[in-house]
Parts: sequence; structure tokens; C-alpha cells
Amino acid sequence: MKKREKPKAKKTAKTEVSEEKRAYDEWMQLFACDDPLWKLPKRYVDFLRLMGHGKKFAEFEKRYPDCIDNLMSGVPTYYCVLCVSKNDPPDMIKKAYQRKKVPTTYPDSVLERACEMLSDRRKRSDYEEILRLFLKIMQGYTAKEKRELTEEHSEWIEDERERATEYYLSKNRSAWFNLCYIGAPTFYELLGVDRAKLKEGEEVKCENNGVDKRLAEEVCRILNNPQLKFEYDSVLGMVGEILPDDYRAEVKSGKTTWDGDDIGYLVALRHYNDVAKYDRIWNLHEDWGEYLGDRTFYDVLTIDRALVPEDKREAEGFIRHVYRSMKRTPEVNLAYSVLKNFRERGDYDWLLKNQKLVDILIKIGAGEMDDKTRDELIAIMDALGG
Repeated sequence: MKKREKPKAKKTAKTEVSEEKRAYDEWMQLFACDDPLWKLPKRYVDFLRLMGHGKKFAEFEKRYPDCIDNLMSGVPTYYCVLCVSKNDPPDMIKKAYQRKKVPTTYPDSVLERACEMLSDRRKRSDYEEILRLFLKIMQGYTAKEKRELTEEHSEWIEDERERATEYYLSKNRSAWFNLCYIGAPTFYELLGVDRAKLKEGEEVKCENNGVDKRLAEEVCRILNNPQLKFEYDSVLGMVGEILPDDYRAEVKSGKTTWDGDDIGYLVALRHYNDVAKYDRIWNLHEDWGEYLGDRTFYDVLTIDRALVPEDKREAEGFIRHVYRSMKRTPEVNLAYSVLKNFRERGDYDWLLKNQKLVDILIKIGAGEMDDKTRDELIAIMDALGG
């Protein structure tokens, strides 16, 4: 299979880093960092002059054969594999190992070895000596051999960057994926813009008359932010690779059904995460349903919601104090079990706060976008600043 080309983030004259770019860079520092310790020497030295280094390196190879094999195969240094620094303590190394286990292209054996070598102080000392000797004996390799090894190393780094980017987008841009999967036009199609003809740094404007102003502004805001445009183009590339050809053809033929449904598009773009969050909570807690209207769990425990302390421990104490004086009915016990739990109380409060919006989103998802629902939705979105 031909390797997919990843969109390149465009450089701009602006020196100010956007919030989106900062968030992406911080993520990449945790999941796909550079390898400053990998600096193969350019000079050539005859192997005879490196015999002492070679003997020491061979001794380490007997003790750590897989570790040496990784280096000689172009695998990045273990500091780069785990995205940690030489000053990070063992507990940080172990946390980094757990973090990197999912979004990575490195084999499990490499990750495990990296954690083992860097979380043990003696082995870490040995590894740093191995790195020093490795760079020394590399002086005895030809320019061609060093270039080939560097290319292998760069490919590992690039594959890891691509995987980290995919994982970042799946976590943070799920609404964009959803729009592609349900057959909505791309942002470029929506605006009537030929993506292939866009010049670097060119401002994207809506060329389609009749597109809802709020939707056009939202999409233009995304495409005119260099980082967000890079991310969106990456999503299109990922979806194009994941979806089979017959599905893409079917989706493309159905895009006409979106004509004039700008509000539905805007909802799917802005509030997909709200629907996903609602589904997650509801699937776990269907028994909350009858306590989301006029009668809530706070009413059951005769608690004024506004008086519940923000501090986690203080809130638990406050709710426990009220519960102790009440008759333990099944309803009271259910209310207490929800409100005393910090996370469950947070989910429940979110449902109470967003119930009206969520109700409308569910109707839209069920295909019940009538004029009344549309008007209600517009009013709510206007109230939310949308």
C-alpha cells in the first residue's frame, strides 16, 4: 500500500502561537518528541583507532543484546521512545511507559525494554555509556552506512509522529470524523472552495450563496487557522484511507440530502461531543431519567444545589450530613449514591444544565428536525453565543 502523505502545517508570518498549536505541540512532546541524543558523527575514523571503544561496546552487547540491536537498527534512543528527559526520575519513566502503550508504532518489546533500562538507575547508567560508545564507533562507519541508518531512524520518528497525530485527532476532533462518516459535505465543498487550487496562506472565503452565516463563519474560522486547517486536512486523509471505496461512493451520492440543512450541519459540528457525552452518561445511568425534570436528586435529599460546596471533600461531607437524618428509602439511597460521588455528580449536573439542548439533539439524531425543533435549537444556540 502506498504510504499516505500527511498534510504539512503551513508556516505563517505570525510569531504568536495559537492556542490550538500550543495544545498540539504539548501533546506531541508527550507522544512523539524529537531525539536530541541521536547525532551521528560526520567525521570518519579508521576502525583500528576505535578498537578500545569497540571492545567495551561488545561487552555491553553480551549483557544487553536487544538494546544494542535496537540502536544498530535505527530505533530512536529510549529517551525518545518514551518522550522523557535524562533528568526524569524512575516514577516519571513508568508513567511515560503507561502513557505511550496505546498511541505508538513501537513494538511492545521496545517499549518494555525502554522502561526497564531507564527506570533502573544502574541500567540507565549502562545505557548512557552504551549511547556514548555507539556514537564513538559510528565514526568508523562509511557515510553511506550512516546515511542509511539515519534514514531508518527518521522513518521511526515520522511514523510515531503520524500515529500521535492520529490519536490526537481521534481524541479532540471527533466531530469532524462524524461529519465525514454521516456523509456531510467537506468544509471545502460546503464553502464552494476548490481545495486543490488554494495557495499557501490564502484566506478561505465562502463562495456559496445561501449558506447560513454562522455556519460559514465557523468553517472559515477553522480553515483560516493554520493549525486547525492542518488538523482538518489530516482528518480528511485518515477518513479517505479508512473508509472503503464503496462506502465513500455511497456517502458522496447522499451529500445532496444536506442541501439547506445548515443548522443540522452546525449542530453536528459544534455539539457532537455533547451528544457523545450524553450517550455515555445515559448508557450507564438510565435510572436517572425520571430525576432530570421537575424533581431532581437534590429535591429528593432536600438540598439546595447552589449551597453544595465546590471542594470535593466538603461537598461529600455536606451531602453525607443531610443523608444521615433521612429515612433510607430506595429513592433516597439512589440520590445519595449519585450526589456523594464526585464524578457521577458532575455528570448528573451536566445533564441538568444541558437537558433542553440534549433533548433537541436527540430529536435531530432520530430525524425529527421539524420547524419547531429547528426554531428551538436556534434560540438555544443564540443564547449560548452561537
